Amino acid sequence: MPILATNNPDITSLKGIHLYHAGMSNCSMRVRLALEEKGLEWVSHEINLGQQENIQDWYLAINPKGLVPSIIHDGVPVTESDDILAYLEEKFPEPALVPTDQTLAAEANKWFDLAVSMHIKAIKTWVYSSTVGATKRRSDMAHYAEVQPDKELVTFHQKSLDGFSKEEVEAAREMIVDAFRKMESRLEDHKYLVGDAQSIADIAWLPQYVVLDTLGFDFAPYPAIIAWAKRQERRPAYKAAISNWMPKIPGWALRAGIKIMRTFRKWTTARPHTHPQN
Repeated sequence: MPILATNNPDITSLKGIHLYHAGMSNCSMRVRLALEEKGLEWVSHEINLGQQENIQDWYLAINPKGLVPSIIHDGVPVTESDDILAYLEEKFPEPALVPTDQTLAAEANKWFDLAVSMHIKAIKTWVYSSTVGATKRRSDMAHYAEVQPDKELVTFHQKSLDGFSKEEVEAAREMIVDAFRKMESRLEDHKYLVGDAQSIADIAWLPQYVVLDTLGFDFAPYPAIIAWAKRQERRPAYKAAISNWMPKIPGWALRAGIKIMRTFRKWTTARPHTHPQN
């Protein structure tokens, strides 16, 4: 479990649960959902990814990978959403988000691990290639590569600048479709992904649905998933963990704005630099 040993007084002096997160980050959504489902109090520290706050020195002291989310619990930093959820389950076991039945627990962990394994090669690849575009500037990549120990992420962000191949985008889409077909099959006659109660399986996949649905992924072939998501939206945790952190504009307007920003970013990056004449 990535628990960072530190003597930094700015970190060790913090009491309670402090969450460092970003609004539409699906990994951040998972941790917010877990905190709310467990009824825990937490202090919000929203990280502005657009301003590259996640790779500033003060945040790298908390999370050397510069990723969100991270938590600090009574002066102890914990990183990676899956490890944060495991940590919260250990420290705050009630209400349980991992089933006590070993078979159901293994099934819940299998769903969670699938969501984690798809994060970069499927979800992020589809989102960045079809909607969002690159979030790193070319001028930032040298510094990012220097501070980011996860070379898979460095490669991913470089590809988001250079462009993903058609084969990579299609492979990402096929992985997503395959996962949603499995979810649809399960949810056709069940209210939850595992057992008959909320678990880390639902917490892992609800953010995937929210992000993809917001950005225009077609869920029409998956009515059982849509019905499950509607049930999830009625849970008290949903508003505090997701709704409160989403853009306050309709999805279509958000997608249109993203496309405009993406076009502008490409234009400003591609245009030659000129110097004023003396």
